[in-house]
Amino acid sequence: MAVKAKSVTEHELDALEASIPELASEATHAAYLRALKVSQRGVLRTDDGHLVRVSAEGAKTIVAKAKPRRKVKVGETISVRKVSETPTQ
Repeated sequence: MAVKAKSVTEHELDALEASIPELASEATHAAYLRALKVSQRGVLRTDDGHLVRVSAEGAKTIVAKAKPRRKVKVGETISVRKVSETPTQ
């Protein structure tokens, strides 16, 4: 039995698209918390221009000064290329 796709109005589509930033933010934060929970060495992140290792207990260690690899202007579109199929450990 074939299932027919429901047609979506422009208003419904706009509402769905508007929810994407919040959903992405929540998913990124959840992934960060999961990484903290499973990583024995902590998670690297940037804070105030520094590369910082954060442990599951909340201890922060400055690893290096973070330098931007690329300056991006507001509104500029950048393309991202896939480096490898398998994540690094």
